[in-house]
Amino acid sequence: MRRLLLLLAILAAPAQARTVTATVYDPWYSGRPDYCTGRAYQHWGISAAHPWLPCGTRVTVTHRGRSLVVPIRDRCDCNSIDLSAGAAYRLGVPLDGIARVGIEY
Repeated sequence: MRRLLLLLAILAAPAQARTVTATVYDPWYSGRPDYCTGRAYQHWGISAAHPWLPCGTRVTVTHRGRSLVVPIRDRCDCNSIDLSAGAAYRLGVPLDGIARVGIEY
């Protein structure tokens, strides 16, 4: 019984911040429907793609002291998080490269 309570306490605890690699969506996807809502992807909007987080999850992304809450609206074939250009710009992530960011959800 103690083990069960301990396991439940661990599972109920808020997620810890994780450091992951962030990439930026290719502009080619602009205007194409996203996975979660079917709405057109806006390259300069605020959104992100993640391989397994549920659609609609709001993720706090932090990079070099800047933070931004970004909704997950798409799936990616990546190992981390794929940011829209608008989100990357606001966080100071290079639009043509990759960066280490902290995520919390």
